[in-house]
Amino acid sequence: MRKIFGTDGIRGVANEYPMTIETCLKLAKAIAIKFCDPSKNNHMVIIGKDTRISCTIFEYALTAAFCSFGIDVKLIGVIPTPAVSILTAELKANAGVMISASHNQFSDNGIKIFNSAGLKLSDQEELELERNMFDDSICYPTPIGNSIGRAQIDGNCVSFYCNKIKNSFTFKKIDAERIKIVVDCSNGALSYIAPSILRKFGFQIVSLYDSPNGININANCGTANPNALATAVAEHQADIGIAFDGDGDRVLLVDKNGNIVDGDRILAILALSEDIKHTEIVSTIMSNLAFEKYLASRQIKLIRTNVGDRYISEYMQKNEAILGGEPSGHIIVKYHSLTGDGLFAGLKVIEYLINFQKQSCDLKNIFKSYLCINENVRVKNKSIINNPKVIEKIKQSQEQLHNSGRLIVRLSGTEPIIRIYAEGDDIDELKSIVDHLVETIKKVM
Repeated sequence: MRKIFGTDGIRGVANEYPMTIETCLKLAKAIAIKFCDPSKNNHMVIIGKDTRISCTIFEYALTAAFCSFGIDVKLIGVIPTPAVSILTAELKANAGVMISASHNQFSDNGIKIFNSAGLKLSDQEELELERNMFDDSICYPTPIGNSIGRAQIDGNCVSFYCNKIKNSFTFKKIDAERIKIVVDCSNGALSYIAPSILRKFGFQIVSLYDSPNGININANCGTANPNALATAVAEHQADIGIAFDGDGDRVLLVDKNGNIVDGDRILAILALSEDIKHTEIVSTIMSNLAFEKYLASRQIKLIRTNVGDRYISEYMQKNEAILGGEPSGHIIVKYHSLTGDGLFAGLKVIEYLINFQKQSCDLKNIFKSYLCINENVRVKNKSIINNPKVIEKIKQSQEQLHNSGRLIVRLSGTEPIIRIYAEGDDIDELKSIVDHLVETIKKVM
């Protein structure tokens, strides 16, 4: 069982275990053992980061550790997570590291790791890294003299990613100029990139939350708080709003009427947007049942995985699925990137609106979602979810819903939270079930 790796890498309060300098030093050793054969030369790791104030300390710690093992480091600066995935493969690096806590508050930070192909690590690979981190009997050679690794700042990587995005789309000037977009950059990694690219395509742009200062990332904005974007879309009478999270691997949309368009609907739109016959689309256990039924009516099978875009990507690599994602807005289009790319997915939806002469308000009506309630219970001890009283209450609640809906109770992989998700067609019943379950968990605590 993994100790420090969660749903999406290592994550926690910056400067508290496990997000410490000591963890970085041990992790660098483990990555070197796993991905860098000491009998060969020219090893390289690339490191990207988001806009958190704490990113610098982890960037420097990882860089020093890698260089001490004779591994060169390419520092690519503030850049979205999908760019790290793409560039790791493009630059033929041994591994890629992204320093980010994604949608979490600024006081948290995290480390996401990519293999040489640009894929996030499997559970088994993360378990192997953990064993190497905490096994002091395993060492990696520490060279001296000219063999010590070199750190280099590469200012061309952001341009490479921007050009890849721009070369993926062709918008006619007459089409772009008639569309007004409000873009919420979440004061994160896309703060300078997204508005620039959208303007170069010719769209009318209102740019919000694009002034990161180290502590305002995700602060009442972005995919975690799309209501601010909904208000701005109405104020500016825009055609559509696009919100990203702190590291740019998630996207949510807001239509011209202020309705939030989640990842399920974005996947449904992308399934219609291209001349590709989809036989299956990959999502997680959190996707709405109505989405599954919508796909089935079009002879498309919904494959459900565990929560986390890396599980979706892992399935897609082993099968023929081209499209996958989560309701939270991680959208993976396999021919573009092996991890979620919020900017690319958002532009694909705009491309659909233009090509099929649709308005953003049409997006919400693709299918009618089952009613749902999300509730988070913060806990000090995650083992509470295995308490017999909690287990029994979950079982009773699931039986109460029976065939009229679904109940999912799971541990967050990124925070000390038990997440409760209930969906069905009776909101009062759902609220009663969730309230009683929350009450049981709190009593056990």
